[in-house]
Amino acid sequence: MELKDKKAVVVGLGKSGESAAKLLKTREAKVLVLEQKPLQEVLAAAQNLEKFGIEVKAGGYGPSDFDSAQLVVLSPGVNEKEKIYLDLAQKGVEVIGELELAARLVQAPIIAVSGTDGKTTTVSLLGEIFARQYPDKVWVGGNIGNPVADLVLSQARPQVVILEVSSFQLAQAKTFHPRVAVMLNIAPDHFDRHLDFEDYCQAKLRLFMNQTKDDAAVLNYNDQKVKALAGKISSSLIWFGDKIAKNHGAFLSGQELVYRNSRQEFKISFAGWKLLGKHNLENLLAASAAAGWFGVKPEAIQEALDAFRAPEHRLEFVAEIGGVKYFDDSKATTPHAVSAAINSFDNTPGKRLILLLGGRNKQIDFTTLAQDLKERVKSVICFGEARYEIKEQLAAENIPGRLAERMADAVRSAKESAEAGNIILLSPGCASFDEFRDYKERGDQFKELVKNWK
Repeated sequence: MELKDKKAVVVGLGKSGESAAKLLKTREAKVLVLEQKPLQEVLAAAQNLEKFGIEVKAGGYGPSDFDSAQLVVLSPGVNEKEKIYLDLAQKGVEVIGELELAARLVQAPIIAVSGTDGKTTTVSLLGEIFARQYPDKVWVGGNIGNPVADLVLSQARPQVVILEVSSFQLAQAKTFHPRVAVMLNIAPDHFDRHLDFEDYCQAKLRLFMNQTKDDAAVLNYNDQKVKALAGKISSSLIWFGDKIAKNHGAFLSGQELVYRNSRQEFKISFAGWKLLGKHNLENLLAASAAAGWFGVKPEAIQEALDAFRAPEHRLEFVAEIGGVKYFDDSKATTPHAVSAAINSFDNTPGKRLILLLGGRNKQIDFTTLAQDLKERVKSVICFGEARYEIKEQLAAENIPGRLAERMADAVRSAKESAEAGNIILLSPGCASFDEFRDYKERGDQFKELVKNWK
């Protein structure tokens, strides 16, 4: 990809935008970075880029700022469907995302994982598996926190690159071509960005758009929306799930995980698997199927499985105080993820869960949780910006909910009403941006509140 002397405009001064700008500069492009936020809010990043000789304009921008631009690189949070970018594309200006830009410069085969929920857990597990097969030769990043541009900037030469990929990044991609593409599940999400569920599904489908029959698509046989994609995919289909067609792929048999294809079969024990919930077993199956197709030794998968711990804020056990257990599932930002969390406590007798729901809704319907709440949840506390909306939706299903203004208020309310044997579960089903920088800060505050009571 020739970038020398090309005028490139990067939109957004978050982590990926900053990395993309540096990457373009190292390739001798003429770089301008545009940011809607006031300069004071992005001052550190702006000053850092200016040290590299990169021009930054904060506080808003308009069409004239793209005059003579030959390439526009959008941060994932920037909507490529905005008129200004559609107009640029119509004029022949290439408009892409940071993932697309950087992936064009990656030489190693890419394993890309997408889906509504479970991406970070699966990518983290894949990183552990491949690190045992290729020590010091694996790079993990993407939407998990390390922009792909950072890999290119580092000049590292990994043997495999493992990426978490969001619908936002896929919507901005054109030539992105993973050797192995994993789709974990598809459920309603991000209606604050995508036009509707069909638009969201189409963005997810772009994960496979450049694959050929020599590549692999690893698909969840348990998920009807994912199964429906199969007829639109040209690569080799590798299934995972409870029961899979022709028993080719990854599935469970007793206390063993079986991987089978036309070339090989292996079995590993999942007796040492420490993560709660059926959804995490699906994440394990997906990672094993991807690794099996890639030719990773079963011993590497077994070692990683036995040692693996859930990433922070994903059904993370925090403490037990006075007989009440606290779990941090702040990463659950959709009702689909909340449902998986609730059902992870299948073996808990009675309705012992006190559920904390809330934050900033992404225009998603919470009534889909009704059956799970009726069967398993003792009480619901709705907090944050979406508290009234969620409470109203649940009331329509005859599910009462209590209100709390902020998350900390919800945690205190739950503590006051809890009895020995109860479980207090932060699984908010919403984005965190009404009160926190991200889900990590939300989860950290939850854990701090709980640990201060010990």
